[in-house]
Amino acid sequence: MLALGSMVGFVGALLGLGGGFILVPLLITLFGFDAHQAVGTSIAAVMFTGASSAFAYFKQRRLDWKLAVIAESTTMPGGLTGAYLTTFISSSGLRMLFAFLLLGLAFSMIVRKEDGKGRSGKQQIASHKFSWKRRLKDSYGRVFEYSVDLPKLLSASYFAGVLSGFFGIGGGTLKVPILYHLGVPMHVAIATSTLMIMLTAFSGTLGHLMLQHIRWIELMGIVPGIVVGARFGAATARRIASKTLRKIFSIALILMALILLVR
Repeated sequence: MLALGSMVGFVGALLGLGGGFILVPLLITLFGFDAHQAVGTSIAAVMFTGASSAFAYFKQRRLDWKLAVIAESTTMPGGLTGAYLTTFISSSGLRMLFAFLLLGLAFSMIVRKEDGKGRSGKQQIASHKFSWKRRLKDSYGRVFEYSVDLPKLLSASYFAGVLSGFFGIGGGTLKVPILYHLGVPMHVAIATSTLMIMLTAFSGTLGHLMLQHIRWIELMGIVPGIVVGARFGAATARRIASKTLRKIFSIALILMALILLVR
């Protein structure tokens, strides 16, 4: 569990994800968890992944915490809704839906073209009354300037929250692409996503806690590894191009989906 937590923490911080897309399939296939217990235990672990990653990115000054808090005003209610929706589907059905979600996300990242946003510090976006202009300067002196459409951000964040609570993921698999397409530079999107993941996972954990889906002994073994792995993941992400990060992301999703489908 400690080794598993380290891997989840590293990959989660590296890609701006909670790591639930790795943790849920492995808890089911390697450790024999029921799908509902895997989802519940995963979302609790993801909360710690987000916290550790967010702290590392906060020190790099690439985390737009104001944007994260605004987005979470709709994401957290969505996470609680998603947790309760799991009661209406069987364990095998939940496992199949999760596998197809991973395949769909992997395909969307593969077909997505690099347009320079991941490398450029400035975004050229049409301004309107709902645009929120942002400016960040990280600890390395790089300046990021961009603007975000608030109505689109809030509605998309709620949808990401529902899927997070339903599948036991931190929502980064959706939040990073959402932030990116709304005009946030890739590296800022990854960093900001980690704080959003922590807050979303907290609401999802409350839901699964009431449903008794969390296996606490295993969770206590996973969390210390997550804290260590997340620190190294955040440091590694700073040195990797956004295009490479997306390739790693897609391959990981496909592998986890195949494991579930084969089982």
